[in-house]
Amino acid sequence: MIKWIRIIISKALEEESLSARSERMLPGALYGVLAASAYILTSSLINVITYPFLHLAVDWPRLLAMWAGYSLALAVAGAIVGWFIESYMGVIGGGMLITAVVLVGNLIVSFVNKSGAGSAAQAVVTALPLIGAGILVAGGLRMAINRHVHIKKDESPKVRKKLLAGLVTIVFLVGWIPGALARFERGTADIVRSLNDVLSQVGTDPSLESRFATNDIPALKPHFGQDFVVFPRISTESAGSLDLTIRFQDGYTFTCQVSTDSGANVYFNICNEGKSFLFP
Repeated sequence: MIKWIRIIISKALEEESLSARSERMLPGALYGVLAASAYILTSSLINVITYPFLHLAVDWPRLLAMWAGYSLALAVAGAIVGWFIESYMGVIGGGMLITAVVLVGNLIVSFVNKSGAGSAAQAVVTALPLIGAGILVAGGLRMAINRHVHIKKDESPKVRKKLLAGLVTIVFLVGWIPGALARFERGTADIVRSLNDVLSQVGTDPSLESRFATNDIPALKPHFGQDFVVFPRISTESAGSLDLTIRFQDGYTFTCQVSTDSGANVYFNICNEGKSFLFP
């Protein structure tokens, strides 16, 4: 198998020099970083901007970590997509790489959270359907690469900058659109709004304390009435669930997991102290 792969690579290298391939690989990597940046920034900020009264905040360490991971993955994918002379080979190779990165990322998350073999198996099952999506992303990168090469070689210097600016804008929008789709649906927004209402009113209405699992988060009660921010994210531990991390002004943090089907009058009875939800 390894010998067969080496033969294919050696044959491919004989067909075209590395400098010639770099004319496709470099823009492929750059467009990959651009698309990843547009997606991560939009998906991380869309809810904070469009729901200004829900005490939502940006988890900057998580945003930067995701940006670095996605940018690196799509940069490498873009370079691989551009490495091949044939477009279809680049699309297949890049698509498989993107799927592999998603799989490895899911496995790392499952092991870091010590979720066990069941969560690891779920990570594999989740990644498999993404092969088609990975190939679609790789196809988009190859189209951008081909357009870039055409502009650089065949267009006059007078219109080259304008056409390249238009291509950059298109790539940004391609990353922006799926990021914008990360905006909360009505049910998810209602859950976060309910959390805001309970935390804001529990100081004057002690009956609302029953909405929290105070036995699991005993340090919560003294914080009722303090200012807080919320970091919501789709749960990696349980399908159809939302992890809500609440941080108070003195730094105290707890996290609850709720079903996205809970509705507005949700009870936050599956919680633990800290910024991540851990199964008992």
